[in-house]
Amino acid sequence: MGTQKKHQIIAFFLLAFYVFTVVATVSAADNATLTISMLDGEQQTRFHQPVLVAGIWHYVNISVDQSMDELIVRFYKGTTPAMGSKNESNYYEWSYEKNSATVWNDRNGYGISYMQQDLCKNTIMMYSFCIGIKDTMPNIIEYYENWTVGVSSDGTSIYSESIVIEKPRTGVSLSKPSSIIFHVDPFTLIDAPGDNSFKIGNKGNIPVFIYFDSERYPDVEITNLNKNFLPNETTAQTVIVHSQRWPPGVKRIDIQLNASYPQSYFIDTNATVSLYPSFVIDVPQLVIYVGHSNYRIDEIQGTAITFQFLEKLTMYEGEIRDINAYVSGNGAVTVEIWADEQNISALKIYDGTTETHSPLSFTSTNTSERIIVVTVKALGEGKTGILTYRIISDGIPKSYTTQISIGPPQSQNKETTGSPVSIMQIIVAVIVLLVVVYIIVSYVRNRKK
Repeated sequence: MGTQKKHQIIAFFLLAFYVFTVVATVSAADNATLTISMLDGEQQTRFHQPVLVAGIWHYVNISVDQSMDELIVRFYKGTTPAMGSKNESNYYEWSYEKNSATVWNDRNGYGISYMQQDLCKNTIMMYSFCIGIKDTMPNIIEYYENWTVGVSSDGTSIYSESIVIEKPRTGVSLSKPSSIIFHVDPFTLIDAPGDNSFKIGNKGNIPVFIYFDSERYPDVEITNLNKNFLPNETTAQTVIVHSQRWPPGVKRIDIQLNASYPQSYFIDTNATVSLYPSFVIDVPQLVIYVGHSNYRIDEIQGTAITFQFLEKLTMYEGEIRDINAYVSGNGAVTVEIWADEQNISALKIYDGTTETHSPLSFTSTNTSERIIVVTVKALGEGKTGILTYRIISDGIPKSYTTQISIGPPQSQNKETTGSPVSIMQIIVAVIVLLVVVYIIVSYVRNRKK
């Protein structure tokens, strides 16, 4: 065999080896994928690139199309590894070695392990490295750096991707009204929703656990709590009050939620955990009106008495109506009632169902309501009548008024709008018509005879 032919054969095998190596590398790279997530699978991206938060444990999950005996994962700042000194601010390296006594290894030698070996795991086609890097970043809000993650096997690169390293960031957003209003009937068991809701959001890049202590607030239910709020997650919170046969009055409940960051997520370096202690979140005040619909509720200061009455209503001239007021609470009470007698007249006064007169005195209790009924007649169209209550308890007097706007008489309203024809009127008209037709027909027949 000539020398030239030998050179050609050697060149052919070298070229074939090179092509095989390149193809194998490309194939392996094409069939490897990588994801980065926190301990409970939380994933984040920035500029469409995976995010790793410094100071926080993460899983680097490498999926391949074949079983590997060795994998090396490298993190380095920028696009190429540092040429000079490698340290915690620019370079990290970890390995998986199937046949080694220690399968998962932190190869950094920085004095602190940046790998949780007991949390690393692999299946046939996926290798999960539980790793983290130290927070060496400046204390600047929204600070981040561009890094690269590279994966190799048996000295061959099988994956490389740009990633974003972010400084740990915390923060909770709260969108809320000043209060949430509830209306509950006295002495009833009911689940009452509020007139509004509020929103809680996680403005940081670390999950935050928000907890509502239902044992501390047994009469209140708040949805969508007692869970981790993921970074950038915001949810609306609905509040429900479970009434407990409350007596009339106004109840106010101030609620605080407990929030904390999962301590197991933090790498124990530089007392990082102490930077993110538990804290409380103030939610809107819950204001619960326990009383009758459309009635004003007044807890008379200096007494244990609550009075409910209508502030405004409308009547028509000549109308007679019963107007209710309610007294509750513990103590002796005297009630004086009078009308202006020019625009309205107080015809009768009832203590419950018993007719009485003003003033009336009784002992009120906190387990029931005393119903005071006033029968009122509206006198003059276009006027405003005033019905006055004077409540006296423990020597403290308090006056209240009901303003009654008087409209035109009801008969005038009917004439204006047009009265509908009654069924009886239609029947009478039909009978009359039939009689007239009968008379006419009878007359015509008699004429023909």
